[in-house]
Amino acid sequence: MHKNLGRLAIKDIKENESKVNKIFKSISEGKIDHAKKAIIKLLSTPNYYVRELIGKKLVDFPNGDLMDQIILDMLGHKIYGVRAAIIFYYYLKYHHEPLKIISLLDMSWEDTPWEVEHILSEMWGKYPEIMKKEMTKWSKSQFEKQRAFSYHGMETIAESDPFFIYDLLSKNIDDVGIEVQKKISNLLFCVALKRPAESYPFIRQLLLKPNERRIKTITTTMKRLLNQALSSKNEKNTKNDFYLLTLQTVKDWKDDPSKEISVLGKKLYEWSKNPENIKQDLIDENMA
Repeated sequence: MHKNLGRLAIKDIKENESKVNKIFKSISEGKIDHAKKAIIKLLSTPNYYVRELIGKKLVDFPNGDLMDQIILDMLGHKIYGVRAAIIFYYYLKYHHEPLKIISLLDMSWEDTPWEVEHILSEMWGKYPEIMKKEMTKWSKSQFEKQRAFSYHGMETIAESDPFFIYDLLSKNIDDVGIEVQKKISNLLFCVALKRPAESYPFIRQLLLKPNERRIKTITTTMKRLLNQALSSKNEKNTKNDFYLLTLQTVKDWKDDPSKEISVLGKKLYEWSKNPENIKQDLIDENMA
């Protein structure tokens, strides 16, 4: 069992691939039970990269139907590493069938969260239109964690289609889930970094219908954005749209005719004069 947590060295990759080849040999010789035990032993590891490597390597076995039969019941195995590797196995095997993959993730988000996040991020890059449709469904789930997952990786389309994100967030901004609010805040942050000209007016609109939850989420988001702008300040970045628009937005909001906007604008303006206070506030919020 590989006990280290970090990325694999070349010798580690070769060693694990050699073990998988021995498993293949056992299967070919009809030693199915022996092969199953060897797979489970190999995957009884805390290392994410081993799980990914082994799961994808298992796809190389020539008789895919037989491999499916061997590992099918491992999706519900008590050992996390086993369940996670099987997710990667099916992900690679069906990577050209996105709906099949999403169906698999729909059954696995609770049991293998790290792997599901990884795959969701990749899926947004490969199949954005399908992900828009399917993650919209997830955003309406009765389960808070699945709703939170619906936003994971969505920042991939922040530059190409921010208006899809705005539309979805405008419908779900008041979600009661704490995990969902964190994802929404992070997504707003990511979109504003790439499309500040469109994002700040959208965020302002959200604040025109305030409630405690919405104000908290947007305040945290704007604080992070302001901190990002101030932290990256140099001669080059002061000519950058994000830097210029963030500082201008703070100034505009400070004097906004809407009370809800001006209250936050004045706070942001004061924070802009004391950048270290923003950093400390963000640290305190992350520790809370």
